[in-house]
Amino acid sequence: MSKKPITVLGVGDVIIDREEPETIFQHVAEVMRAGDITFANCDQTYSDIGYAIRGSATYSASRNIPALLYGGFDVLSLANNHTLDWGRENLIDTMDKLDEVNLPYCGVGRNIEEARKPVILDRDGTKVGFLAYSCVHPKGFEADAKKSGLAPVRIWTIYDQIDYQPGTPPRIVSMAYKEDLEAMVEDIKKLKQEVDVVVVSYHWGQHMIPAVIPMYCHEVGHAAIDAGADLILGTHTHIAKGIEMYKGKAIFYSTGNFAAEIGPGTADGPGGPPTGLLERYNVTADPEMPKGYVSREARNTMIAKAYIEDGEIKKVTYIPCYINNNCEPEIVVKDDQLAQGVFNYIEDISKSENLSVKFSWDGDEVLIQPGE
Repeated sequence: MSKKPITVLGVGDVIIDREEPETIFQHVAEVMRAGDITFANCDQTYSDIGYAIRGSATYSASRNIPALLYGGFDVLSLANNHTLDWGRENLIDTMDKLDEVNLPYCGVGRNIEEARKPVILDRDGTKVGFLAYSCVHPKGFEADAKKSGLAPVRIWTIYDQIDYQPGTPPRIVSMAYKEDLEAMVEDIKKLKQEVDVVVVSYHWGQHMIPAVIPMYCHEVGHAAIDAGADLILGTHTHIAKGIEMYKGKAIFYSTGNFAAEIGPGTADGPGGPPTGLLERYNVTADPEMPKGYVSREARNTMIAKAYIEDGEIKKVTYIPCYINNNCEPEIVVKDDQLAQGVFNYIEDISKSENLSVKFSWDGDEVLIQPGE
């Protein structure tokens, strides 16, 4: 007996910090709620307890949870470099509050066993499993046998002097910790035995800078698909990165910012505007988007979309979106010049990183296929 077709949607980073939280999704909520399963990475926690443990802490408040429900989200990742910004009690309280409203999350737990536990959602007989990991986070954010935190895939970085002459640019080598990669592969293989489709989220990559994808992202993403993952959703970089088709499976190296703002709770609190961060990467913030603190190119974003039939992903597209001056994503259609701009940008940065992929319009969505 055939299973009813379903769709899985995925978006990038979410940081909500405004008086009316639901309004950040006002232009996209209808489309996101239409997905059978909709996923997001949350670059903040949702609790009113704890204290900021580092200077770049993002805003945390439980009053933002209804906005996630309004936005149509069915599953979240909390595994990222902000997981423990406000301490372990804050994370546990966030988990409890999400449990109270039946909003599943992955990538974190009261111990490493919980952090590695998947979320499994059943839609009309099709089971979709979600796992989430962080590759970019402060040391100590990892969960262990007795400590809450996130599920890690930690990364080594080596600066290799390839020219004998002093002061010349090094080759940057990055690779996953062997034990973390092995644990991740074990998780995926186990989950694949329990579900039809495996979706894995990674908080990874080089943020702020256009296009560049570190080598470890290829290593980790390819290992995930080799282990049985069907779709990879990358987050963290606050700017969209390229897309690759590897062995017929889509790897979104970063869907970029989706609904992320530096509002008063962060700007006036322990985090503060990340101006020094932008200067470090020689990035100029878009002056017309004062709460964004990202470049104009970072307005190009998307909703990843997987069409599942009979327990398999049959087609992957993305819905082009453009972030307005108030940090709110808006869907843009094919005939809109902004949509063609998103299309061209994603195509250009994918080509610049030599990713195997081909893009074409499929109605108002962009079809993603293996490169020729």
